[in-house]
Amino acid sequence: MWRNIFVQSFVVWVILAFITILFAIFREAVFIPATGLNFTLARALLLPVGLAYTFAIAYIFLRNTKVPYKRSDTIEIGFLWLLLTMAFEFTFGSLVMGNSLSALIADYNIFAGRTWPFFLLGLLLSPIIAGKVIRRGQA
Repeated sequence: MWRNIFVQSFVVWVILAFITILFAIFREAVFIPATGLNFTLARALLLPVGLAYTFAIAYIFLRNTKVPYKRSDTIEIGFLWLLLTMAFEFTFGSLVMGNSLSALIADYNIFAGRTWPFFLLGLLLSPIIAGKVIRRGQA
């Protein structure tokens, strides 16, 4: 079972989700109070950090897995991570946090300064780019 790249990528996504939750807690409990920034600006400033740890996790995972994978697998992993994240966001956001659907969808409005779509794009592209970087290094 562990020899399947998608089973492994699911486990990596769980780790990534946990780190992202911890990062959000840090942003809300430490970064925003310490800097006095508003929520939207704080998210925008910390977006590069989120993208960096997402790429680093994808790179470490693909570099160290013993399971062979193809370029198309990295694309599928990116979509898997994207879909799992969105499913988690809408499920957790509505059922646990009590947010309305309109409040959850508002996070996708880049014209209001929301950066969540950019994080999701980075999440989708991280395994694809990491796989490409790893293949280049092996050539």
